[in-house]
Amino acid sequence: MAFDLFEGLAQLSSRDLQWYDKLTPEDKKAASPFVMSRWMTGTSDAAQLVRINTFFNPYGFSLGQEKELLFKLLAAAATGKTRRYKWIKAPGTKGATKLRTEVIRQYYDVSTREAAEYTTISGDDIMEMAEELGWEKDELTKLKKEVADGSGNSEGTGKRKAKSN
Repeated sequence: MAFDLFEGLAQLSSRDLQWYDKLTPEDKKAASPFVMSRWMTGTSDAAQLVRINTFFNPYGFSLGQEKELLFKLLAAAATGKTRRYKWIKAPGTKGATKLRTEVIRQYYDVSTREAAEYTTISGDDIMEMAEELGWEKDELTKLKKEVADGSGNSEGTGKRKAKSN
């Protein structure tokens, strides 16, 4: 039987300090205190968030090899109530690449990470690049809205590299 993340969350939420000890050796390898802590912060219970920040976060990396202890810290941080958790994305991530970055990535044939560093390109230039790439009208509309909302840098200098084919 494979490791069940949500069963583990339920056990930690109920403050079961022995949960990790009951796992099979394969499940112990699959269980990650860092992933579980990330899920456990996906609650609106302020007391639990404070406890995780107090009990787990200061020691998570320094005790990284001590999984049993880290899981006990997580169980101690729980409020003992059944919770339904949701995954909280890291700040600044939207789950999808910004259209602006995608235009730059395609236009200059660079990685997404490199494209995100092109911060001096104006919104007008981004739109021009998308048109040259042959983006569809609906994509251009979304891109124009993103650039206008400030999601992209519309106040850049217009500096561009030469397009390579």
